[in-house]
Amino acid sequence: MNCRYLILVILFFTFFVARPLLANDPVRIAVLTDMSGPYSAITASNVDAAKMAIEDFGGRVLGKEIELLYRDFQLKPELANQMASELYEKQKVDAIFDCPNSTAALAVSNKAKQNKKLFFSITSGTTRHTGKDCNKYTFDWCYSTYMQATAVGLWAAQNIGKKWFAITADYEWGYDLLKHFKNALRKKQGVFLGNEMAPLGTADFTRHLLKVKKAEPDVLLVLNAGRDTISVVKEAIRMGLKEKIAFILPSLYIGGLEAAGEDIFAGDYGAVSWYWEIDNPGSQKFVENWFKQFNRPPSTFNAGTYSAVTQFLEAVKRAGTKNVKKVVEQLEGHTFNDIFANPGLIRAEDHMQVGTAYIVKVKKTKNVKKPYAHYEIVGQVSAQDAYMDPKDKDCNMGEF
Repeated sequence: MNCRYLILVILFFTFFVARPLLANDPVRIAVLTDMSGPYSAITASNVDAAKMAIEDFGGRVLGKEIELLYRDFQLKPELANQMASELYEKQKVDAIFDCPNSTAALAVSNKAKQNKKLFFSITSGTTRHTGKDCNKYTFDWCYSTYMQATAVGLWAAQNIGKKWFAITADYEWGYDLLKHFKNALRKKQGVFLGNEMAPLGTADFTRHLLKVKKAEPDVLLVLNAGRDTISVVKEAIRMGLKEKIAFILPSLYIGGLEAAGEDIFAGDYGAVSWYWEIDNPGSQKFVENWFKQFNRPPSTFNAGTYSAVTQFLEAVKRAGTKNVKKVVEQLEGHTFNDIFANPGLIRAEDHMQVGTAYIVKVKKTKNVKKPYAHYEIVGQVSAQDAYMDPKDKDCNMGEF
């Protein structure tokens, strides 16, 4: 009788107590981004993109609620490191998304590995995520510095000119871009005339641009982002440099074009992995909903965040669990077609999400026929050519 009673108690607990508790264990994700610092105009809305992805997914997966948290690390790497620890260890999030600034993102990636939780880098772009600092818990979405530099670099050396100068952000993302642009130019037998390093938040680029003017390049690479890019280009216009030199801006984005003012970036070139007028599966509805909510189009990073969150949730659904190892197995080598990539591939070798790269040129205001339609697509580069071959990387993920 005692044995039977014990079995009944266990069965009662399993079906009427434990099961509801397990079912209510949420899938918890977080967006860690810059919402008030130098890149906030680019990245703050990634919180909205994650929220929209969760809503469009239905708000639940495997019978569990999907909860969204977000943190503003103000583009401070030490703060990102602290917040990642808090999110993984205290808030028990299953995955963190975004994290601009390569130094900060690399710190978060390390925290993901330590805590055996997932991290999806969206706006960092450093190839170290899929190179020497790769690990089983980090995925790189949206773009890489190699893609940004190689795709437009090869095209520009062929179509614009082969004498280049650069102004580069003085941190990991900038270093990566500079290295890959130099390699692209070398492949086309070009001449690199010089480079000026500039710390994040530089207020006055005059002394840097005076050196550009003296060098007389065909192309100026503006290898920074946000307010810093606007500062460089505005000063270059005042100095008359844009009348003689083609500008390549890896960080071109629609919100920045609008914020900078009329024709600031007109005629400038860049490479993007997504643009709101590209017709991918579901993209028209996504863009329409975004316009309704925010009266502007989504950026590449908004679409990348939406895609990464969606593909993570789809992987949880396919795995039938939020167990990290099982979810990673569903992500590795997975091919998908969504708003962001058509097709997209999550490479198993280095956890890089790859797809077509588009070469864009910013239209003059008089040629913009509908609101925010600022880009002219002047070329496409296949995923195979736009992204570094995994065999050329120093990536050793090891085991879980």
